[in-house]
Amino acid sequence: MPDQMIPRSTVRLSPLRYVLPAGTELWRVHNAQWGATQFKAVPADLHWGGGRFCDIPDGLRSDKVPYLYAARSPLTALCETLARDLEMPDNGRRRITQRKIRGTLLSKVIVAADLPLIDLTRAEGLTAVHQDHWLVTSSARHYARTRRWGSWIRSQASWATGFRWPSRQDFGPHTADAYVLYEDEDGPDLLKPSAEDSLELNSPEGRDYVNSRLEPLKIRVETPRKRT
Repeated sequence: MPDQMIPRSTVRLSPLRYVLPAGTELWRVHNAQWGATQFKAVPADLHWGGGRFCDIPDGLRSDKVPYLYAARSPLTALCETLARDLEMPDNGRRRITQRKIRGTLLSKVIVAADLPLIDLTRAEGLTAVHQDHWLVTSSARHYARTRRWGSWIRSQASWATGFRWPSRQDFGPHTADAYVLYEDEDGPDLLKPSAEDSLELNSPEGRDYVNSRLEPLKIRVETPRKRT
């Protein structure tokens, strides 16, 4: 398990390439203040907060690179954002708080062009970047280090618009992939909005949808308190 420092600068990589076809449907859970295809322009902290492969100010690039997380299925998007690292109680039933879904949308977006990605879905792809399953399966407490690895890998793959990896939360024979995309602000759009409306997760319809999708995992949104 290579939870270790990135290699010295003279080490060269040949990451595996995967092309995400134009027209592919992706789903993302995001703040309602952001548009469905809006990328986050503020880098994550080097040590705290942020996701597995957020852009960080580590000196490997001089510019900030807006980023966006998405998934190949709505279930994977929900699992990766709402069910990430929920504590498992004795009865095996986990709960998503109202606070976690407040002001949150589930949106479908469409890939606007063929996108070349670094493929981390197989052992071969992880070995190509001097890593193993730790890079894509470690918990959030390791994300400061996975972000550092991701930044170093990207610095040697200027052709890549992002990463593709197997979801840690929604795994199995029918798992859907997770993605992070990085936006070139002077380049073409990577995504375009879907004609379908976004789903407000803190609405009755949204809570019912989340509960129905996550029921097999024994995960539910907590019942809203009745106002007195």
